[in-house]
Amino acid sequence: MPLPVPNLDDRRFEDLVAEAKARLATHLPELTQIAPGDPVHSFIDLFAWLTETILYRANLIPERLRRVFLNLLQIPVRPARCARGVVCVDASPTSAMLPPLLTDGSQLKAGKQTLTTVGELQPTCLSLQLITKLEIKPAGLLAMGLTLQDLREQFGLRKGEIPAAFQPRRCEPGKETLSLAGTLDSAFYLACIAPKQLTSQLPLLRQNLAGITLNIAVAPADALEGDAIHELIPRNLVWELASTDKNAVPIYLPLDVLSDSSLGGRQTGVVRLRLPKNATLFKSFAPADPMFSGVGDQPPELADEVAAAQVAFWLRLRCPEHPKLQLGYLGLNAVDVLAQGFKQDQIVGLGTGQPDQVIALPDRQIDANTLQLDVEDNGAWVRWQRVDFLAGQAADALVYQLDALNGHVSFGDGISAGRRPPRGVRIRAAAYLFGGGLDGNLAAGTIKEIVNGSPRHKIRHEWPLQGGLDAETVEQAEKRIPQFLTHRNRAVTKEDFKRLSEANPVNPVARAEVKVGFLPGARIEAARDNVPGVVSVFVLPPGEPALGHTPKPSQGLLKDVFSYLLNRVLIGTELYVLSPEFVPVAISLKIQVRDAETEQQTLRDVQYALVDYLWPLAPGGGRGEGWPMGGEVRMNELITQTARVDGVLAVNTLCLFSKGKKGWRRLKDKEVIRLKDYQLPELLGVRVESGSGTPPLPDGIGSLEGQPPSAASRGVPVPVIPDVC
Repeated sequence: MPLPVPNLDDRRFEDLVAEAKARLATHLPELTQIAPGDPVHSFIDLFAWLTETILYRANLIPERLRRVFLNLLQIPVRPARCARGVVCVDASPTSAMLPPLLTDGSQLKAGKQTLTTVGELQPTCLSLQLITKLEIKPAGLLAMGLTLQDLREQFGLRKGEIPAAFQPRRCEPGKETLSLAGTLDSAFYLACIAPKQLTSQLPLLRQNLAGITLNIAVAPADALEGDAIHELIPRNLVWELASTDKNAVPIYLPLDVLSDSSLGGRQTGVVRLRLPKNATLFKSFAPADPMFSGVGDQPPELADEVAAAQVAFWLRLRCPEHPKLQLGYLGLNAVDVLAQGFKQDQIVGLGTGQPDQVIALPDRQIDANTLQLDVEDNGAWVRWQRVDFLAGQAADALVYQLDALNGHVSFGDGISAGRRPPRGVRIRAAAYLFGGGLDGNLAAGTIKEIVNGSPRHKIRHEWPLQGGLDAETVEQAEKRIPQFLTHRNRAVTKEDFKRLSEANPVNPVARAEVKVGFLPGARIEAARDNVPGVVSVFVLPPGEPALGHTPKPSQGLLKDVFSYLLNRVLIGTELYVLSPEFVPVAISLKIQVRDAETEQQTLRDVQYALVDYLWPLAPGGGRGEGWPMGGEVRMNELITQTARVDGVLAVNTLCLFSKGKKGWRRLKDKEVIRLKDYQLPELLGVRVESGSGTPPLPDGIGSLEGQPPSAASRGVPVPVIPDVC
């Protein structure tokens, strides 16, 4: 609730006039009979107006005190925030020669909104097509009427090579979420395509592209706002150029990342890649038979409307820490854009030699971090530094204080608050950005003009500018006081660690378990309990119940949560963010169904029930909160869950398997799988059949102890293109 604002005096002009006339009637009764229009009435109106002005200024005192109170709580009123985004600038598609650079600080226009670019850009005539290798499961192959043997024969694979089927999928940047979930190799393939009219000049175009800096826009699939943006930890994206060795075998060469304002796809920004200077490394990967596009490590097939011969080169994008990476947008020829105006080399005033001089900049809402203020000294410009407070500065300190909202610059008194500019010297704003607010949040396609740009520059705006906020009012700042005073921004108790982990805005966590005193070692056997000052947090990502897809935290998730918590723990806390150890489990059953006509549905329902019961996230486990860490897996509980499924008449046999170093072992009756308090079960296989007898181990997960293991085979990616009538 905002602080109440008292009115020190609520009298208005009419009230003051009436009061003055009443006082005249008391003290000067002879003036009460004066007719309207007499000069006395003009004096009454004048003094009433002056008094009302004084009262207005007096009523501003509580406003100032409220601001002081907010500053004492370290909740200052937030200034306006500018919107940020990316814009693509392409070169003309009619020439293989590259156009001039788009320089840093170039001005763009979107209606009345002025925008400024950050960093330079070398436009190219290339366009982008984004492809992934979407994995096809055995069930999907069966639906297509194909088998692994069919693919082995079709692509002529050797003995020991198993085809890993995939289907090339074209992604639409800016129109859908770009996701690596479900892909065969967790990689985006970026085809950089030359215009059709330059196909014959492709070698010359490659020569011109060799060694340049290629700008690629990257935007996240989620839109973090407010304070969450400060919690972003850079993500390691791997950018590679597809090429071949001397035997024409595909290889991927890592590219130098000169800068990445997107923090690895955490926020909207631009990645600057240095292309190799050797143009012979650029390959189009155009096979004689399109059927073999994408076999092995080759890039997948392009869309029908683009000929493979138009590809200048291929890039591959991976993120080993986040194999299921999701992005919102990827685009070539991009540059960062701020919804702010830019001015430089502006003479903003002359020194007076007086203490506490204040000058007004030509604009308001100044970006304080960009202001470069110079004061003339013997014919040369000397840079002065911005400080938060002038009080306590040395008498000769070259400092100033900025009121960013109003654009006012204050100088010292030359005694104890910094130097004052001498009389007659010029004061220059060498550069600054100004503006911000909601008006800068521009939809895609809004920016259409480059101020003083080259005619060979063609602007392309496909991703919106976001994040702009108007300056905060005192009332809005006061509403944050209860949130600030009651927030859980410090990890002290066990519950604090759990809440902060699950509510972190950087990377989603579906479940967090805190083990106080658990100290992990280099090996699991070296772990110790009850170590003072140690806190270990076990985290799990979100996931839907599915056999063989137990949600396991990636390395990137562990790093993100650790970095987020590390800024909130108490001094002396030894923090670890860990993944639970997953113990492989398999189940085979023989059951009797009630109705033979729905037998297959009943068998599937039993499988789903067991997967849900052993699932580590809600609604798994006996209490619907996920399987408890360290909870024992018992056969009688599994039998009970199976018997509860509609359509099951009886559970004839249930076999529980655990995996050791020598293979799977069938547990004996009444034997349980005992888990330690840092372990969770991982259900890898379920086999449900009708009838009686001893069911075998589920298929495709290995062999029992004492049985010869199956020969290891190498998976070879092969494309499967369905026939379309």
